[in-house]
Amino acid sequence: MRRYINIALLLVGSLLFVQCSLLDKIMGKDKDKEETPATDNSEEEDGDYVSHWYYSYDAIALINNETMGLGADEFNPYAVAALGDTLFVANVAGTPSVILFDKENNRPISTVSGWSVNGQAKGFGSRIEAIVPAKDRLYVVERQSRIHVFGLPEMNYITCIGSGHWSGPVYQSQALAVKDGIIYSREKKGEVSLYKEEDATPENYEKVQRYKRVAAMPGVGANNGFNPHYMEFDTLGNIRLTDYEGMAIRTLDPSLVTDDMKDYTSIDVAGKELLTQTFKPRTFASLDGRLYVTGNNGAINIYDNEQKEWVKTLKSIKGFSFGNPERAYADGNILWVSDINNKTLVKAGVFKNEIREYSYITANVVEVTVAAATYGEEPETFYVDIATHEVVESFGR
Repeated sequence: MRRYINIALLLVGSLLFVQCSLLDKIMGKDKDKEETPATDNSEEEDGDYVSHWYYSYDAIALINNETMGLGADEFNPYAVAALGDTLFVANVAGTPSVILFDKENNRPISTVSGWSVNGQAKGFGSRIEAIVPAKDRLYVVERQSRIHVFGLPEMNYITCIGSGHWSGPVYQSQALAVKDGIIYSREKKGEVSLYKEEDATPENYEKVQRYKRVAAMPGVGANNGFNPHYMEFDTLGNIRLTDYEGMAIRTLDPSLVTDDMKDYTSIDVAGKELLTQTFKPRTFASLDGRLYVTGNNGAINIYDNEQKEWVKTLKSIKGFSFGNPERAYADGNILWVSDINNKTLVKAGVFKNEIREYSYITANVVEVTVAAATYGEEPETFYVDIATHEVVESFGR
């Protein structure tokens, strides 16, 4: 009888699931006393069994128009952000809006699509490109050169940076990040404009001016296709920013920005750009030392920072096949994926699974057989690359 124990750990989480074969449960075997190696190729280290592990990806929940209580053509998710138990979802079907979604109870809370400024009705006039919580503010970027500022948690409207004109202080912002009182906005041609948070007041409605503007990635054209971009701060305090036409993820050093710096100075960190090589990147999510990058290849492309290589291309996960995964966002141990073709926001779990029984096929590839979870089912056999911890889709012996 083969024995397999699968321990599924949500990345960054502490939730533990232990799964044994049905026969083990029926026979009441003591797993703590059983130490029989799986095959002649199993490893031992000081008498202890050495295990390997692999990643798996599951669709935990699918959020669509029915979840939101909307009609079939009234919901299509785009930019997403989270703060506490609230998920902010840009709905780009019809009139753009931001839906506040209760993650715990899997239901919408409210929708923001309009507000009043000096007695005049206002609202989003174009596609929402980014949503960024920053302390007691929520920044919402729309394509036509406006950055809206809301107060949290009430979602009271504060002000607007930009006038909606390309010649103004905001030129078609496509990604945003905020830190230490500075707003960083990626523009259509790849430059990054900087604004001071202290200037974004009700009195300065549509009057906030740029603080600085830094250079685009050299030799890269404008994003005329309005493909989404994404930027966020990494653990070193640098900004990582996708560049669709440049087929790269840039690294910017904000410490290079000074009051005396001239506009169009480059703050790119030389040699630190990550080239995607085979696809044009749109957005990315950082999760447990990996980047989950969406692009023009209709997939989620996984880069392992430790391995320093692209290790997986996901076009489907358990429970869902992607049509066009336009955007990805990391929220603790969850990966949110906006599939605009399927008009679905996918709540995806990324799991680590321990292998306790295997046999070597090559130095880096092992064959794994998983006991049936349900009586009557056949055991599952597959192959795992123990260097990348990914399931090998096909392996010819």
